[in-house]
Amino acid sequence: MQIVYSAATKLGGVGLANVVNHAVHAIYNAGCLKKAIVYGNRQQVIPSSFVKVVWFQPTKVFSSLPARYYYSTKRMWLDYVSSRFIKAKGCDIFHGWTHECLKSIQEAKKKGAITIVERGYCHPLYSKKTLDEEYDKWGLRRFTEGKRLLKKYDHWYREETIAPEEFELTDYVFVPSEFAKETFLQYGFPEDKLMMISRGVNVNYYKPTSEKRDNTFRVIFVGMLCIRKGVQYLLEAWKSLNLKNAELLLVGSVHDEIKPILNNYTDLQNIKIMGFVEDLVELYNNASVFVFPSLDEGSAKVTYEAMACGLPVITTPNAGSLVRNAVDGFLVGIRDVEVLKEKILFFYNNPDAVTEMGLMARRNIEPFTWDRYENTLIDKYEELWRKR
Repeated sequence: MQIVYSAATKLGGVGLANVVNHAVHAIYNAGCLKKAIVYGNRQQVIPSSFVKVVWFQPTKVFSSLPARYYYSTKRMWLDYVSSRFIKAKGCDIFHGWTHECLKSIQEAKKKGAITIVERGYCHPLYSKKTLDEEYDKWGLRRFTEGKRLLKKYDHWYREETIAPEEFELTDYVFVPSEFAKETFLQYGFPEDKLMMISRGVNVNYYKPTSEKRDNTFRVIFVGMLCIRKGVQYLLEAWKSLNLKNAELLLVGSVHDEIKPILNNYTDLQNIKIMGFVEDLVELYNNASVFVFPSLDEGSAKVTYEAMACGLPVITTPNAGSLVRNAVDGFLVGIRDVEVLKEKILFFYNNPDAVTEMGLMARRNIEPFTWDRYENTLIDKYEELWRKR
């Protein structure tokens, strides 16, 4: 069983690069890695002979374009390089990521290989519908109509056309949560082609480390500050609650689209916008509750991290988290400011519940290690290989 794995990211790092790193290490350790095709190599365990780094790409020409075009050209070039490798060398299983593997799937099919597309988010049509509704509500432009000459490179064009074509052609689609899986079923995707694999977290790094340094009730949000993450509803709830001896930390890069909304809350002294923070453990450990009212996710890693640090979590079903409602946090509907307020107020008035649910969150997340993710991934490959 020889596997080609391609992803338009680096092998090793944070975010997607970390997920890809664990996946490729699992395949290598199982003796099944034919080639990992990526945009960089930050790890030193897998020999370089097993890694093809896409170091030259004509997309440099497009580097001055907006991200919606530039990143698509990078993905398309990766797909081209990957497809040429498969055409020349073949494989038994090809595993790629949405938006960047259509040609590779086509070549792998010709070789008789099993093909897998991984989708880190919900079904693209669900995402588009949700975000269209949100941008209309707030009177914002989402730039869904780009330059005509660059249409085939446009992110949203590829979401609506290329991604569904990949899903239709491939043998299987991997998703990271039950919620993401449900969105595929909602749009009529066959269940027997869907497989769910939960992500992992480093529970030895993200862990409760110390007592809070003060008695301030502190709510923390971590993620990009943008419309998709639902920050606007957290801000509305927080202002309405007007809690004493309380603080809201917003941690993450601020997108231009959210700045006009943030400006409506500049008069509140108990909101701190922290920007991007690389090491979050101390911030998690000095908080009372993690709140993440996202509208559109696959399986947000920050919910894993917060739970591992012993925080109760208030989030939406759309976040694709492992939170159990009323056990280690609460699940609230998207855009539901009143219920969001109710749950924040519950923890504000019940410090014992903060401690108890935080302990439950830690216990719940402890089994979801990266070792577990790697073992599950190999088990899935072997299951599919046996079926073939």
